[in-house]
Amino acid sequence: MSRKSVRAGMTCWMMVWLLWAASPLLALDARPALSSTAALERIRLVEHAPCGADRLLVEELFRVTGVDVADLLMVRAQGAGEVRRVAVTGVERDGRLVYAYCAARGLNERVESRFLTVRGDSTPPVVYTVTTAGQSLEKTVTPLLGLHQVTRYMQFADPEQPAKKGTCCWHHLYVKYPWHKAAAEVDELEIPMRFDAYVKPERHHLYYMFSSELNGIDFYFGVQTNLKLRGTDHGVGAIFSRWDTQSGEDLKIVSGGFSEIGDYEGKFVSVRKPVVLESAPMALRLTRRSERTDPKHVWLDFSLVHRTDGVKREEAIGSLRFPGEVARLTKRVKITVESYSLRSVSRASAWRVPFFDWWLEAPRVNGQTVAVKPEVAFPELAPRVVRVVPWKETGLRIRRTGLIDPDGELDDESNMNR
Repeated sequence: MSRKSVRAGMTCWMMVWLLWAASPLLALDARPALSSTAALERIRLVEHAPCGADRLLVEELFRVTGVDVADLLMVRAQGAGEVRRVAVTGVERDGRLVYAYCAARGLNERVESRFLTVRGDSTPPVVYTVTTAGQSLEKTVTPLLGLHQVTRYMQFADPEQPAKKGTCCWHHLYVKYPWHKAAAEVDELEIPMRFDAYVKPERHHLYYMFSSELNGIDFYFGVQTNLKLRGTDHGVGAIFSRWDTQSGEDLKIVSGGFSEIGDYEGKFVSVRKPVVLESAPMALRLTRRSERTDPKHVWLDFSLVHRTDGVKREEAIGSLRFPGEVARLTKRVKITVESYSLRSVSRASAWRVPFFDWWLEAPRVNGQTVAVKPEVAFPELAPRVVRVVPWKETGLRIRRTGLIDPDGELDDESNMNR
């Protein structure tokens, strides 16, 4: 290609960029609308005490078609170029999206709004004027349904309790390494990995989980973005849990860690510890404890192996006890990336799945790498915002894709979340 052609191409792209950047509403655009439409159906003004004596609650009710509401981000410009980006978190009973905010009683302002999806589709802009002076007032706010109750991306809803209809979590993908020792005796199970970018804990809930079965007992371990203890957030941490017990004798915590015993997912015990993740090679390691004080039980120690600047450091997380004379894997390891606690935070929005870039290697069992290619499956009932590509011969690169807010934050403190 000649330099003249290159300059011409660059000029063309610069003109496109200037047009793209001219409007503040295009800051998150990726491509124009396909089948999605948006229309403002009504503006309600409400006497709402929390807004104060000199202000009203304004409710803008939109009808958006052609897309699941969990995919939507509202981009709204009003006044002198102020732009807000708000993840949709609730709808009224007839399915209309509600954007609510407190405004002065003498407001008269031009507004331009539209809705983006995580895939980059955009509805055409809706232009309107909000006037609060001389308008009739309502006495009650519009009741909202939580987004987790209305999205089609529902997983693990309880059909026997329709009042609790909704989702607790999204499993974004499953990975299995189909090695053929269905009951392998295990002295050590290690998962090498690296996070080039990993999620900060604030308001986000992601879990990188490895599950299997030891001597017939289901267990799982991995890294969560926000550990909780009695309602308190502890940030990024590692977790190791097993079912079929509620005995404190089946767990041991380490300094800086804690435990949980419960029954809300079946009887279980768990050890957990806040950790610091770095963009460096690391590994999750389960090790069978060699010393035996009880011939009827075996202990597995869970640790994180950090390899920062070529220096290896192993960090203990905690230990769990299992019945049996040996440690035998009776199920193959299954890997899951999960958004969790969607019901409790009432934010089942695809925009709440934060960016991450995770490089995963094949498991090592007793020091030997599982030399088979992984099987990857995507559940139907979750947003398709995670992409997987092969890495090395048997590894994977798993990352969040789709349209990402460039600042990593959304303007989500509006009254849409009331």
